[in-house]
Amino acid sequence: MEDVRKAIDHGRSQGGSDGRHWILDQSMVLKGEHYAVALSLLVEGKLVLGVMACPNLANNKSSSDKTGCLFFATAGKGAYVQSLDGDSHSPEKVQVSNIENPEEATFVESSQQPIPIHSSIANNIFCLYLKLGIKALPLRIHSQVKYAALARGDAEIYLRFTLPGYRESIWNHAAGAIITTEAGGVVCDADGNPPDFSRGEHLYLKRGIVVSTKKLMPRLLEAIKESMKEEMHISETQLTL
Repeated sequence: MEDVRKAIDHGRSQGGSDGRHWILDQSMVLKGEHYAVALSLLVEGKLVLGVMACPNLANNKSSSDKTGCLFFATAGKGAYVQSLDGDSHSPEKVQVSNIENPEEATFVESSQQPIPIHSSIANNIFCLYLKLGIKALPLRIHSQVKYAALARGDAEIYLRFTLPGYRESIWNHAAGAIITTEAGGVVCDADGNPPDFSRGEHLYLKRGIVVSTKKLMPRLLEAIKESMKEEMHISETQLTL
């Protein structure tokens, strides 16, 4: 293990659009929390491979008797999951939820609040719950495991909005992004633009990360834009008072 740590310390890649770059994310382990160890491969600025171990994620979303999942995806070849215990079962292909009505969707949110929520979402994501008519309580999960949960259909919407000037690190999203995309999901910013992993260690996004299914994304982006316009109008009104 010590040799592995030393090898990791030799990594000096800044990422970018040239060559091959391995991207490693080992989330902070909190007692009783979900966490992930995620590895992805960037080739000429494009994600081509993602692997994510989720030791505390239940093998079956309807039961927590057995935990430990390994998700993996290759560009153009789908996303798969298998048990972490090394049993003989073949990997199973995962697909995002096929729910079409936003009212039936479930948000997946962080069990922590490591970053400030973007103020233009009417101070919190509850505004979007109302606009979309969502009734289900959010699924609360720490780290990139949120991507894995969405990829296999445990939830349908994941939002991560930050204050202006905050830059997301690519290692917090790379493996999750390719796994979710290969499972049929969509990863973009609030303007609908896909994240560009070719620009170095950080993502340059407009108002954060939006993750959902292809069926729900159009209505979700519409609701986000409506919320931002309303917040802007409120701010302008306050300035004139």
